[in-house]
Amino acid sequence: MAFLPIPSNARDVGECIYCGFVGASLGKEHAIPYGLNGPWTLLRASCPRCADITHRFERDTLQGLLPAIRTVFAMQTRRPKQRLPSIPLLLESDASQKTIHVLPSEFPLYLPTPLFPPPGVLTGTPPSPKIATELSFVHVAGPSFEEVGLRHGVDFVGARLTFSPTEFARTLAKIAFGAAVYALGIAPFKNMPIRRAILGEDPCIGHWVGSWTGEPMNETKGLHAMQIRASGSDVHVILRLFAQFNAPEYLVVLGPADPDFVKSEAWPWK
Repeated sequence: MAFLPIPSNARDVGECIYCGFVGASLGKEHAIPYGLNGPWTLLRASCPRCADITHRFERDTLQGLLPAIRTVFAMQTRRPKQRLPSIPLLLESDASQKTIHVLPSEFPLYLPTPLFPPPGVLTGTPPSPKIATELSFVHVAGPSFEEVGLRHGVDFVGARLTFSPTEFARTLAKIAFGAAVYALGIAPFKNMPIRRAILGEDPCIGHWVGSWTGEPMNETKGLHAMQIRASGSDVHVILRLFAQFNAPEYLVVLGPADPDFVKSEAWPWK
């Protein structure tokens, strides 16, 4: 078993990394979504059809799960004029419920982190379209919920989340796959099963994506961190979004690499 860090220079692919389309309409693909300040960009790597699919589930993650953290930290957006100057906060007590708006600096910012079982392909769990999920929270900035509750004299302080665990898992799969292509090119990965899961053709995303339960692999520094590992010809990616906040790590099983590539000098794990 060995690990491969992800390089920092751009890579020109020349075909859609999801379906193999080749043509003039290929566009950029960010391994980590642009809206999460993703630093790894693939050029000529996504056709319009596949880009539309990935944008939809990424949008669910960005808008449904991570809107507050993107606002507080002023993360990248293609619509800066639409960035709201305040963030809604729900206050509840036995007698009332109301929503107030607070400045980003005064918002009790918690990073929501979905937790999954390990990928089913590794545990022998039969494939299922359902993915078991728990949601934990890491306090990263601003006052705590308890402090805000005492300030306003209420029993509950929070914000509404409307994300889909399945779409978040597909986002993780897309990030891991994009990072692997970024590191090695598309040649090893053209027939990997993770591509069907990313596109929604395989609904059993939990078979390939889950939480990492081993010793930590990515340091708790920097915004995002990933490592690519191989066990035989199988390629896995261990990733940590928002690493500096000690967020949990995830494991994405990409599947077996192309046999001819594994035999070639380009295969980095000998």
